[in-house]
Amino acid sequence: MGLDETTFATTAHPPDAVAFEAETARIVRETPWPPASAAQFRVLARELLIARAPGGEFYRSPHATDLAIPVGSGTMAARVFRSTTPTGLFVHLHGGGWTVGAADEQDGYLEDLVRGTGQTVVSLDYPLAPERPYPGQLDDCEAAVRWLLGHPGEFGVNAVTCGGESSGANLALAVALRLRDRPAERPLRALNLCYGPYDLTLTPSARAWGERGGVLTTERIRWYTEQYVPDPARRADPDVSPLYAELPGLPPILLTVGTEDPLRDDTLFLYARLLAARTPVKLLVVPGAGHVFNLVPLSLTWPANAHAHRFLAAALAG
Repeated sequence: MGLDETTFATTAHPPDAVAFEAETARIVRETPWPPASAAQFRVLARELLIARAPGGEFYRSPHATDLAIPVGSGTMAARVFRSTTPTGLFVHLHGGGWTVGAADEQDGYLEDLVRGTGQTVVSLDYPLAPERPYPGQLDDCEAAVRWLLGHPGEFGVNAVTCGGESSGANLALAVALRLRDRPAERPLRALNLCYGPYDLTLTPSARAWGERGGVLTTERIRWYTEQYVPDPARRADPDVSPLYAELPGLPPILLTVGTEDPLRDDTLFLYARLLAARTPVKLLVVPGAGHVFNLVPLSLTWPANAHAHRFLAAALAG
C-alpha cells in the first residue's frame, strides 16, 4: 500500500476483491438507469444492500443509540456508538452520492472504528438531495459538526475528528474548510477521507471510467452530482469541489483510495494540492480496491481500515 512505481502495475489482485467488483458491476448493469426518482432509488439501493449482506440480513448494532442534534430551527438525527473509555469523538458522514444512504447502513464498520481508535462515533443522518441540495445539505452538516465541537463533554471527550466515505468525504472536507474560515469553539484534530469526489466537474478518471465496473459508472457519477448541485455553473465552486479551494490551515488528513476506483484522480490530485499547501497529509492507495471496498469484508479491508485507525489514534495522541 502507498504510492510508488509499482502501485498501478498490472498484477493479479486479490480474488475476493475481483469477485466483489465483478458481482457489483453485474448488479449495476442490471439495474435500470436513470431511476424514475431519487426516492425510488433510495428504496432500491437499500434493498440491494440488504440482499448482499451476510445471510440476507441487515446488521444493526445492538450498542448504537439515537441522538437528535440541534440544526437551525430543527434537529438532525444521528447514530451514536460509544466507547467505554473514549479517547475522542469521531463525526462520521456516510456516502451515497449525497442522494442515498443512511447513518445505520454501516454499523459493523463503525463498531470497528470504535474498537480500533477508542473513539466514540457519531454518524450523521443528514438530509439528502435532491430534496435538500447544496447549499442546504452542507449547511446542515456544518451546523451539526459545530454543535458537536461545542459539546464534546457530553461524550466524555475534549477532542473531535471527522471523516467519511465518497460523498461523505466531500462533505467532511467542505465542512472542515468552513470551520477553518470561521472557527468553532475547538478545532478538528484530523480528517479521515475515503475515496471522495473532490471535483464535481469530474476528474479524468471519472470521465473516462464509462461502465468499466464496480458500483460507480460515469453516468451515475454525473447523476449524483446533478442531484446535489443542479446548477452546472456552481460545480467548480470550492465549497462543493474542494480541489479548487485554498487548502492551507487544515488539520492532518489521511486520504484513502483504491486503484480500481473511478474517483482515484480526485484523491491523487487533492493529495498533490494539499502537499503544495503544506497541510499535513498522508496517502493510502490500495492496489485492486474499488469504490466502497473498506465497507465490505474483503482481504483488502482490514489492513486499510487498521491504517486509518492508527492515523486517527496518533492524531489524538499528538
